[in-house]
Amino acid sequence: MEQTPVSAALAEYRGKQFPIVFSDTDWVALGIDRDTEIPDAFAFGDYPSGSGRRQKWAKVPRTSLDGIVHRRVRGTIRGHRLTLQKQLPDGRISVDFIGPPAVARELGLDGDQYMGWTGLFNPEDFDSIEVEETRRG
Repeated sequence: MEQTPVSAALAEYRGKQFPIVFSDTDWVALGIDRDTEIPDAFAFGDYPSGSGRRQKWAKVPRTSLDGIVHRRVRGTIRGHRLTLQKQLPDGRISVDFIGPPAVARELGLDGDQYMGWTGLFNPEDFDSIEVEETRRG
């Protein structure tokens, strides 16, 4: 399955980007694959990542990071812009939408105009996908 980019806070560590799972003032927990080596890690663990799966993490000092990047990913379906939040193990993309109820109903989204709308789409449902990255550090 091909990975579709989704919105995330990312840590740049030794030339690679890793999702930030959680953090504190002095350290960051990087989301890693089981076989990823993180030489500066001082703690490891895992957390539930949905559908009965677990994601491994490694804590590293903030001083070992090359930077922090905020990635915002938006896609268009039938002329409406949605924010891509997460790719599920089956490949579908979880999205958020802020906008009119009529548009949300047209797209088959759940939610309301006060808290926002959510839904699931296949990657091929998107007419376009735009990735914007902002360096934070």
